[in-house]
Amino acid sequence: MAQAASKKSAVVAALIGALALGALLPMRTVTDEEMSWSLQPGDRVWILPMRVRKADVVTVADPLDPARTVLRRAVAGAGDKVEWEDGSLRINGKRMRQQEMGEAGEHKVVQEVIWSKPPARENHFLPRMRRDLKAQWSTPGVVTVPEGHWYLLAEDRDGALDSRFWGPVPEAAISGVARLRVGGTDAWRPQPVELLLAEE
Repeated sequence: MAQAASKKSAVVAALIGALALGALLPMRTVTDEEMSWSLQPGDRVWILPMRVRKADVVTVADPLDPARTVLRRAVAGAGDKVEWEDGSLRINGKRMRQQEMGEAGEHKVVQEVIWSKPPARENHFLPRMRRDLKAQWSTPGVVTVPEGHWYLLAEDRDGALDSRFWGPVPEAAISGVARLRVGGTDAWRPQPVELLLAEE
């Protein structure tokens, strides 16, 4: 009983600390489903001007509408070779690992993993894909990400534009990195407060 109370107190203290820290940082409220399932409408994310690392969620000026800022995930950096075909992503010849997590309306939710540089660590995230659509995205052969650029993907793989359409995006267009999420919980997002920290 005492152990359960201690654990609950630790969770409450962590939540208060995260919210206090979050009050000091630039905050953005998610208003669309372009990063669903990882980020949902109503989630609040705190943005920091930090160095981008692979698997980070970043804020970037939309190349088609620079007045609009969007959230995207950095999946490949300078020198990486990216290939997208039939809904499958390969980075440097390695297929990104996917595990189907379940259904959410007309979508299936999958867990994808990006491995960071040695010491190798996994970075997990939750894209969604329409079940009733054949993969509608492909890239012509292999795209090599130029120096000073990132290959950015939306988590909503069938409903949002990203580097599959734009091409690699200049790092100068990236205004910040999401480091904290506060929002709802569900089967795949059990924590109301989550550090969005890509591991190296």
